[in-house]
Parts: sequence; C-alpha cells; structure tokens
Amino acid sequence: MPRMISRLISRGTLLLGACLAMGAAQAQTPASPCAGPPSAPVVAGGTPAREPTVKDYEQILKREPRNAHEYYDHGVLHERMGQHTSAILDYTRAIALDPCLAQAYERRGVVHASQGQFERALADLDEAIRIDANSSSAHVNRGAAFEAMGQNQRALADFSQAVALDPRSANAHARRGASFELAGELDRAIQEYDAAIRLDPGDAQAYFFRGRTLIRQRQFERALADLDQALRLDPRDAKAHQSRAAVFAATGEHARSIEDYSAAIRLNPQYALAYQGRGDAYARTGEPERALQDYAEAIRLNPNNAYAYYSRGLVLASRGDQQRAIENLDRAIQLKPDFALALRQRGMSWQKLGQIERAVADFDAAIRQDGRDTVALNELAWLLATSKDAQWRDGKRAVELAAKACNLSGWKIPDLFDTYAAALAEAGRFGDAVKWQEAALESAEFERAHGDGARARLRLYREGKPYHAP
Repeated sequence: MPRMISRLISRGTLLLGACLAMGAAQAQTPASPCAGPPSAPVVAGGTPAREPTVKDYEQILKREPRNAHEYYDHGVLHERMGQHTSAILDYTRAIALDPCLAQAYERRGVVHASQGQFERALADLDEAIRIDANSSSAHVNRGAAFEAMGQNQRALADFSQAVALDPRSANAHARRGASFELAGELDRAIQEYDAAIRLDPGDAQAYFFRGRTLIRQRQFERALADLDQALRLDPRDAKAHQSRAAVFAATGEHARSIEDYSAAIRLNPQYALAYQGRGDAYARTGEPERALQDYAEAIRLNPNNAYAYYSRGLVLASRGDQQRAIENLDRAIQLKPDFALALRQRGMSWQKLGQIERAVADFDAAIRQDGRDTVALNELAWLLATSKDAQWRDGKRAVELAAKACNLSGWKIPDLFDTYAAALAEAGRFGDAVKWQEAALESAEFERAHGDGARARLRLYREGKPYHAP
C-alpha cells in the first residue's frame, strides 16, 4: 500500500509539473494554470431526507469513480468512515486527474494532519490556498495544523484570514477564539465564541470552548450554563463532561464532579485527565484508595503527567507514607523542575522524616519559583524558628519569612500568627511574640485545633524563652 501511495503522488507531481511548465511556456499570458474559479465537486441539488448511514456510504463506494470529482467524493466518504489510507489514495487520484482541484489538496492535508504528518499536511494546505486563496476552510484547516504544531501565532493569522474571507463562518470564529485563549487573551476569546454561537446556536463545540474559557476566568455559573448546553447538544462529548466536572470540583460539589468524570471515562476510557480529576475528587471526599487507583491509571495512560505524580504524592503523604510520597514528588519535579507545589510538599515530607537540610533546600526552591506561596513561607519560617537542631535556627530570617506570609494573607490567618510569634521569640522579641500568640488564640477555631500547644508556647514567651521542637 505505501508503494501505491508513493507512485500516485509521483504521478500527481508530474502532472502538476507539466501544468506549471505549460504556464511558463505561455509567459505572455499572466494567468496561472489554475487561474479562475477552482475546480469543485459537483453537489447534487435538494436536501437529503435523512443523514446517510455507513451502509449508504458503502453502496456509493462500490461504484467505480470515473473522474477527479468522483474520486474526491469517494475520499470524503472514506474520511468520514475513518478509513484514512483509502481517503488519501482517493484524494491523490483526484489530484492526479485534476491538479487544480483545491479541495482534494485541502482534504488530503487534513487527513495527513490527523495522522500527525504535519509537513505533508502543510504542503497540501499551502497548495490548496495557492490554487484558491479565497477558501476560508483551507485557512481554517491550515491554522488547525499550525495550532497542533504549537505555532499559535501562525494559526491565529490563518484563522483571522478565514474570518475575513467568510465573516459568517462560525467555525472560523470558534477556532480564532481558541487561539486567543491559548495566547491568554481570554476576553477576546469570549468575543469570538459569542460570534460563533450567534452564527450557529447549534454548535456544541463553541459552547464548550466558551465554557472552558469562563472556567479560567472563574465565572463558574456562566461556565456551567455553557457546558450544560454543550452536553445537551452533544451528550457524548467526553471533554465537556470533564470540564463540567472541574466546575463542580471548584464549587465544592464533589459528588456531581465524580459523576461527570466517570461519564467522561465511560465515553473515553483512555482519558488520562479525567482519571486524574476523579482521583482528586476522591481524595477530597476521603476515599484515598480510590484516589490512588485513579492516579495509577492516569499515570499508566500518560507517564509524563507531573500533576498525577504530585497528586499521588499528596495522598501518600497524608497517609504517613513519606518515603513513597517523596518518590512520586521526585518524579513530578523531574518532569516539571519549576513545580513549586511539588517542591513545597517534598520539603514537608523531608521535614517529617527529620531530613532538615533537604527540607530547607526544597522550601527555598519552592519560594524561588513562587515567592507568594504563603504555605512554603510559613513552613520554612516555622522550621527556622523552632528546629530542635540549633544549626538550622535563624530567628532573623524566620521573622522575615513569617511576616511576608502574614502580609500576603492580609494578616487574617491565626495559624500564620502562631509561626510569626515563634519567629519573634527566636529573634529575642518576646513582647511582640506574646502579642501575636495572644492574637492567634483569639480565634475560636485556632483555639479548638491548637489551643493546648499554643498556650504552652505563650507561657514560654512570657518567661522570655523561645519554643523549640522536642
């Protein structure tokens, strides 16, 4: 089969070369060999009574094509049936018979892109646009190829050209919205999705895209309305179920979140992100075993998912298995060296194992990556203020770190006051330490959770003594 494709492509290239050569020989005529309206498949009149079935396609495909347009039609049917190799063969035959058939280049480019063959895809889509520069769909499809290759600016340029050529193309607006979303221009993305929905209120993907962007803006109520509509229009969209589950998770509706993650997994058993999300939901609802099962499956499906390793590390740490937690956090950090949350959690696990040097190094690294991480700031301040090993105590730095954590939180969190008081005491500022320890104990919630230990520390500060871990 590959040999046949190669032979047909060569034949098409020769014919196209002859066509171009003929144009060169007639240099006095400005028109190119494909000048004028491009060849287009013949579309039968009338509206079909029903959507064709696979059997209908199979019956049509039994008929032997006789010209470029019929080969193109066959290619479209093969493509719709997921028979990509046959589709490429048909499009190649169509191009060999009519080198100016822009649609055949375009569809063959789309099939190449769907198989990850982006160089071939771009060559075909470039040729389709050269033949018919006014094709909005060809620009959309080339933009989609650029997007898949991570070239978002070139994708955005193509989607914008598609909108300029056909302002009523809902698909072009939706794709341009996705490019704006990737670029972080969320308001412009929403505008494009709005336009797509106005043009085609039945476009489930536009509702999904807009809902996904609204999640990033933390407009959860509006996002939920869009995702509900996307799923009414297309109940089998696993990504819409996954996104709606994320909304439920963000709003604390964990049971509904688990239902939607489970629906996404039923629709797509290979959906690693849905397993990870459901694992997070199980962890939040106190079902660590089920969470660990889902994280394991997420990692099996995508071994390079740093977040799944991090999440599994969190659950293992909460169960007291610090060594296995560290192994998972190590892997998360290997995959994502700037992963501040994983660095912070690994520092906490090292601290519980008494590995203070490693804990300090990880807390410092976490703070370098995210200087606004109040948890990392507080953990390192507590360690430097209260370590039982004198070599690690540093009251001055502990005060700086604890004060920054309190500043970032608006001086509203009693647990941070507790750390600040310990740091002040280690720095010899016992009057201030008493003041902030008393402030922490004014919180009824803090009193219930930490009252005995906090009062014992307060007595030490009143006696002019710092608190050091036993």
